[in-house]
Amino acid sequence: MISKDISKIRKKINPLLGKQAWNVSLGHGSFITLEFGRPCLPAESSAKIHGEWHLWVYCCAWRLEKENRVIAASEDPRSKLEEAVKNLEGLVIQSINLLNPALDTVFIFEQQIVLRLFSIHSQDYEHWMLFTPDENVLTIGPGTDWSYESRTE
Repeated sequence: MISKDISKIRKKINPLLGKQAWNVSLGHGSFITLEFGRPCLPAESSAKIHGEWHLWVYCCAWRLEKENRVIAASEDPRSKLEEAVKNLEGLVIQSINLLNPALDTVFIFEQQIVLRLFSIHSQDYEHWMLFTPDENVLTIGPGTDWSYESRTE
């Protein structure tokens, strides 16, 4: 991964800074979803309401920390994970760091809450995805791959 790629990715994710997380939830396995920005009403009344920005922590390992203590990690018991992700609800995202070589990502929220994402797949599975207000999706992974494409294609 070259720094030019990281700069391009930063331009796509920097608008998230200063936004408040809402409807934070634990999905299948250890998947996490977070909404940011205004709610967007779905076309179908039975569909889930998402934010202008929708972050899906998908096929990666993760760890949630508070004040330099580990709250939970992605392989912990589900009951612990469900309780831990509640810590992100309503918090403002202050910083996002991408790390070489595999685009491990660190989301820093207010109240010294940190969500660290670790690449565990070099092929086949994406690490995380960010759905954006302009109908695109930033996909990080597998490996050092990334893309920014229309979500309707």
